[in-house]
Amino acid sequence: MEFKEAVEQGLRSILLHRLRTFLSTLGILFGVVAVIAMLAIGEGAKQEALEQIEQLGIRNIIIRQNNLSQDQQAKAIQQGSSLLSLDDMLSLEKALPDLSNIAALKSIKASLSANLQEVTPEILGVTRGYEEIQGLEMSEGRFISHLDISLRRQVCVLGSEIAFLLGKSGHIDQSIRIGNAQFQVVGILDHKTWRQGKSSAFSSRNLNQTLFLPLGTEAVFSRSDTKKNATLSEIVMQVVRGEQIPETVAMTKRIMEKRHRMVEDYQIIVPQELMDQAKRMQYTFNLVLGSVAAISLLLGGIGIMNIMLASVSERIREIGIRRAVGANRWHIARQFLLESLLITLMGAFGGVALGVMFSFLISVFAGWQTIVTPWSVSISLSMAIGVGLCSGFYPAWKAASLNPIAALRNE
Repeated sequence: MEFKEAVEQGLRSILLHRLRTFLSTLGILFGVVAVIAMLAIGEGAKQEALEQIEQLGIRNIIIRQNNLSQDQQAKAIQQGSSLLSLDDMLSLEKALPDLSNIAALKSIKASLSANLQEVTPEILGVTRGYEEIQGLEMSEGRFISHLDISLRRQVCVLGSEIAFLLGKSGHIDQSIRIGNAQFQVVGILDHKTWRQGKSSAFSSRNLNQTLFLPLGTEAVFSRSDTKKNATLSEIVMQVVRGEQIPETVAMTKRIMEKRHRMVEDYQIIVPQELMDQAKRMQYTFNLVLGSVAAISLLLGGIGIMNIMLASVSERIREIGIRRAVGANRWHIARQFLLESLLITLMGAFGGVALGVMFSFLISVFAGWQTIVTPWSVSISLSMAIGVGLCSGFYPAWKAASLNPIAALRNE
């Protein structure tokens, strides 16, 4: 009877120990999942921002007309500004030696109809250089030429999605109606990969849903206000090499301030500066996310320490026997450190697998871009191992410090 009770007590002790080990493993597991998932979210956000900025062109400098009301435009003109104009573009092209290309854009508000259906593309009046700056490739036909602009030919180039929506009218040499005028299709762009941005600070346009006209032909839509027709929406410049951007930006600011009489009716956007800023912000963001997630690992480490301390208390007699047959303090300490490390590794590798899966689920169901990188897995494993060793150090030291004689007498 006593033997049966002893066996049952031993089994209960083993089951209780394994349950406590499993619970302590869960702490490390969820800590690693949190680290990997948060770093994956941060890396995904960084990659998305960089892709958006790259769509603007890393070697580009963009000057955009600010959205001004009619009163604000009149006030700016009174102060001596001419708003953003072709004269600005010509002055910049003449004064800046490091430009490889320059183009002007004007956003046009007009309706497009064909085949008894109406589509709503973004309509832009552009100059010839825009094709090279944006790296546009033609699926059919050609892009806007200098001759189209000088003769104000009523021709147009369609983005791939607009051409598809127009059906039969979206082919070369077909005529489409834009506003109150007929335009002939002379080119269709090849499909260009585009990612929608969540921030308007560096949002780019979807060229697949854009329709291009020669700059100047927008006058056919409204002949009453020639000054307004002369106002541009953007000037896009491309420098020869990236290292020339800071000097070119500084010269651009001086020229624009002089021409616009210090009136801030425009903004200068430098994608390279936006990219550098995004990288710095994301580095800080990753540190914050990693620090928050590391708290989960620390809590898991506290659980492991408690388990190992309880294990030392339950195995005092075992420690005394090992010391009696020749084991020294280092042997005892190494035994408990290895046990602590083993528990940690079980939770860490399980956490890596669940962290990768959880990151994928976030991407699928939340629609956020997540990227699990090798360095995030390495960091989470290193942190988990470090926490496991630190958590097992005190219990191991306590076990190694036990008096062998007192340990043997323990019941």
